[in-house]
Amino acid sequence: MRRLHLFLAALVVALVPAIAAPAQAAAVTGRAVKIMPLGDSITWGTGSMNGSIPGSGYRAGLWTKLVAGAGLAVDFVGSMNSGSLPDTDNEGHSGYRIDQITANVTGWLTAAQPDVILLHIGTNDFWQDHETSTASKRLGLLLDKIHQVRPSATLIVAEIVPTRQDALNTKIDAYNAAIPGLVATRAAAGHNIRSADLHDTMTDADFADTLHPNNTGYEKMANLWHSALEPVLGGGREWPLLRTGLEPGETAPTWIDTVDRASGVGGYQAGLTTMETGPRTGTSHGGANALMYSGNDQSTSLSYSYMRVFDTHLRISPSSVLSYWIRPQQTNGTYVAVGLLFTDGSSLRDSTAVDQYGVRAHPLHQGQGGHLVVNQWNLVTVSLSALAGRTVDRVQLGYDQPAATGVFRGFVDDIAVTDHGLPAQNLALDRPATATTEPCAETETPAQATDGVTTTNSKWCTRAAGQWQVDLGTASPVGRVVLRHASAGGESLAWNTRAYHVETSEDGETWTAFATVTDNADGITTSSADPVTARHVRVTVDAGRQDEYPLTRIYEVEVYAR
Repeated sequence: MRRLHLFLAALVVALVPAIAAPAQAAAVTGRAVKIMPLGDSITWGTGSMNGSIPGSGYRAGLWTKLVAGAGLAVDFVGSMNSGSLPDTDNEGHSGYRIDQITANVTGWLTAAQPDVILLHIGTNDFWQDHETSTASKRLGLLLDKIHQVRPSATLIVAEIVPTRQDALNTKIDAYNAAIPGLVATRAAAGHNIRSADLHDTMTDADFADTLHPNNTGYEKMANLWHSALEPVLGGGREWPLLRTGLEPGETAPTWIDTVDRASGVGGYQAGLTTMETGPRTGTSHGGANALMYSGNDQSTSLSYSYMRVFDTHLRISPSSVLSYWIRPQQTNGTYVAVGLLFTDGSSLRDSTAVDQYGVRAHPLHQGQGGHLVVNQWNLVTVSLSALAGRTVDRVQLGYDQPAATGVFRGFVDDIAVTDHGLPAQNLALDRPATATTEPCAETETPAQATDGVTTTNSKWCTRAAGQWQVDLGTASPVGRVVLRHASAGGESLAWNTRAYHVETSEDGETWTAFATVTDNADGITTSSADPVTARHVRVTVDAGRQDEYPLTRIYEVEVYAR
């Protein structure tokens, strides 16, 4: 099931330079943030495919992460179009070098007025052997030109991806090594600028040809751009690097029933020889699906099984958090944990990272910790701050218990790696909800906004501005209310709710104002306040779509104590 725990009603574009003290870029409120992907054919997306048609390069994955994941209203801008996204605008020019971008950038920036610029340029200077000894100097002139024309925009400069030619890569490495210094000098002078390393984790397998990434390579680029944008666009909101509840349309496991390494663990039932891991329907923390695990511990001296689940490329920051819910069915099933393997060969289980109880994030220690209750959903959160700077290569699910034998089985749901994460219990999940207006369709009732699902068109829809209300069952502290609007469910940004206010009540009769949201364009909004005691939470829609037409599409309302 998919549940995100979040965010701000307005988008604040804040700059955190690489070295200098933070500066503040212009705030964006009531409209989409304008992002200009700027560069050559790699920005255009050459080498990527969407089925049988050309793809959008890194912009495809980045759009999904920003719009569906972080809930931002995003407008890609530029004079070029490529790919099959809802927004195909970009400023990617095939074959262009640094000097050619410099010669044209004034017109592009003046026309588009971007808030954020993602610059990846230099590959063709080396491919065409064009004045390579002065490439970094010419890049500096381009950075100055961009600041001169659009000083309020935040510029993120990429250390460019390698090629499949060693001779070119030697020159590219020297060019990339100069970029942090170019950025730091300008940040110290007050420019809204920072750098992003898109280079180090790319391999030959990530390329479609000598110069251009394939879909896998572009997805890596998207993940790294996404991480670089967190201090710029995050504004303190949760920033999901990976989030899935195994529902249709969400991130699905890359591998099913695939052993990474194991000893002394067999199958749960006859005919199975190894541990199982795969999506199942029926038992879930919300929605319909969860990741089932099962096996049979056959050794009293050495028993473990680490299963591959997700192939990822996630850059960990000091504020990153791993969270998941687990429901073991036997005591043996508590000796299970979600694990992370990093590109440098290290792992979460062998680190010193601990969960919210101080128990190591290792399946053996999780079982010994005594906090995982059988036949109950248990939340596990792990701060990844000590692992900042590493990149997650894949996500595992591991069992490890050397001292006992017997079968084990359970479920894991809502797996997430987030920045500024606030994993907690959604008090509104599966609680009864009502509304004062008729739904758009029989399947778009108020209850759809508490089912924990933001895919498969599971939403509350009404054609009139009205009130929606949930009964939490018991009086509880309420300190945060999250709404997921149309774009969080994959619909148009133009259908996101423009304005609403939230109230709370202990008895359902007397209501107290909790928060008011106006001039919103984002797909996910969060209202936070000092916790109040309430059993009922009410949302009144004051303006529906972005054009204020009274049509409301809310996929989920979540209520948290903090």
